[in-house]
Amino acid sequence: MQQLKGCYSTGDVQAILGSNGRVRGNATRATVPFLLKGIVFGNDGRAMSPWHTSKKNGHRYRYYLPQRDAKEYAGASGLPRLPAAQLESAVLEQLRAILRQPTLITEIVPQAIKLDPSLDEAKVTVAMTRLDTIWDQLFPAEQSRIVRLLIEKVIVSPTSMELRLRANGIEQVVMELQPRKVDKEEGALA
Repeated sequence: MQQLKGCYSTGDVQAILGSNGRVRGNATRATVPFLLKGIVFGNDGRAMSPWHTSKKNGHRYRYYLPQRDAKEYAGASGLPRLPAAQLESAVLEQLRAILRQPTLITEIVPQAIKLDPSLDEAKVTVAMTRLDTIWDQLFPAEQSRIVRLLIEKVIVSPTSMELRLRANGIEQVVMELQPRKVDKEEGALA
């Protein structure tokens, strides 16, 4: 049987249907990047799960879907399914605004200098104001790791969004970004 692009033979369809649906779903979700996976919740305290759909043109639409809606019925949570790009963008914008606050930069400078004596106030301030440029150069996995180090939870209600930051999040990010020293005798990372 000749296969057309995007079409499957009967045997292929049977093989796909014969495989575990949960495994198929998990494999697909693992390849679709969701920056806030596992840290976004509705105001009812229930998690919002990553969800995506594909259209015929191949474009993938990503959403965060309230768990209550998935388990009970659509609309049960009072929240719509939220477009992932818009929610992630709003969270990042709020996070950037927090990280650019002069009071926070003032607190970060001594800690950064303590970790790396070659730094000074000007270097740290410039780095903090250039977060967008640095962020855009990171791989999605690195972005996700940094978000999880900084943000404990994102709570979404029909009218607002709350970011709960980790108490030691900035310290953890700075420690992660420190170059690791190589032990000369053992050749291992310290």
